[in-house]
Amino acid sequence: MNQYYSWQAWIQQMMQQMEQQQKMIEQLQKKIEQLQTIESPPKTVIEKIEYHFDQLKIETLEGTLQIGLTPNGSDLSDIGDLYSNHNKQLPQTDDQALHFLQEYMVSDIPAWMNQYCRDHDIQISEDHKERMIADVRKQLPQRLEYYRNQDPEAPPETLFHQIQTEIQHSITQYFETYRGDDD
Repeated sequence: MNQYYSWQAWIQQMMQQMEQQQKMIEQLQKKIEQLQTIESPPKTVIEKIEYHFDQLKIETLEGTLQIGLTPNGSDLSDIGDLYSNHNKQLPQTDDQALHFLQEYMVSDIPAWMNQYCRDHDIQISEDHKERMIADVRKQLPQRLEYYRNQDPEAPPETLFHQIQTEIQHSITQYFETYRGDDD
């Protein structure tokens, strides 16, 4: 074999590899430029988060958890409006007690119901749970008035806790007699 031919073949092979690498470098540079021109940051997707409150020991609960910018679908003009009345840990008036109960029904009861259903192997649809929550929420003003008539001197936080207990007790009773959606 001719030595000149093997050198020529080797050089030709090296040239082809260099051309391929040059094309790859150009493609990568284009991608980098595209990524740098993107104005919005990539979106973060958070999958379902399950809370197991029965495993926690809570001695003092303070503050407010806000999920999203407008809780309960309220129309707020400034993000500061979210925190203006949320620095109190217990309701001071019956109106605040009702407001806190409504928030409790939206934020805590669904997780509590899910945990109860898992613990007791009860099959119930999310739609059914939402209807139960909506039904209880409609009754909150009457229950607050009922407890207020029972003890006119009771502070709002006492009424709040009494109704919370009643809500969980009522849902528990319903679940004990209900056998699931698949019956």
